[in-house]
Amino acid sequence: MDKNEIDLYFNNSYAQTFTTVSRFVLSHASRFQDAEDIIQNIYARFYKRISEKGYEDIESVEAFLINIAKFECRSFLSGFIKRRERVKNMSDFSEEESAALEAELSRDEPLFDEVIHNKILAKQIFDDVMQKDETVGRIFYLYFVCDMKLEEIAETMDMKLSTVKTKLYRTIERQKKKFNL
Repeated sequence: MDKNEIDLYFNNSYAQTFTTVSRFVLSHASRFQDAEDIIQNIYARFYKRISEKGYEDIESVEAFLINIAKFECRSFLSGFIKRRERVKNMSDFSEEESAALEAELSRDEPLFDEVIHNKILAKQIFDDVMQKDETVGRIFYLYFVCDMKLEEIAETMDMKLSTVKTKLYRTIERQKKKFNL
């Protein structure tokens, strides 16, 4: 199985299951940042699995990913409990560790409503871009979702780098104006 086929399967699976998997993880995680880490672990394990063993034996991608999610949530929670048991009170910390912990605890976390609003806005922007121009939509997708560099996108799409940059940056400016960003 070649890498492009695996990437296509993974991207399609991700698009179809992200909402369900995210909801499952968010319902089991105490903090949004923990949920982000768990979701990243789930999809990384999934990609590794399909890269090594293929995906022909996976009947339901969603069920498969939820099983991975259950394991990841349990693993994350058990790791948290073990860490908590090791440190009984604040006097066990050095000054540097206390300062680091205090900084971590005082860090602002985004409110759940803000996160959902941002995800909805991102979907609206992406849908708008995809409806206007398929080429621009592909550039947008490869850059923001697949995290590809502009040079890679230009090579993949057999376009000049300057063309890719122009299309992407003009689209970003249009979306900023349209959605008042």
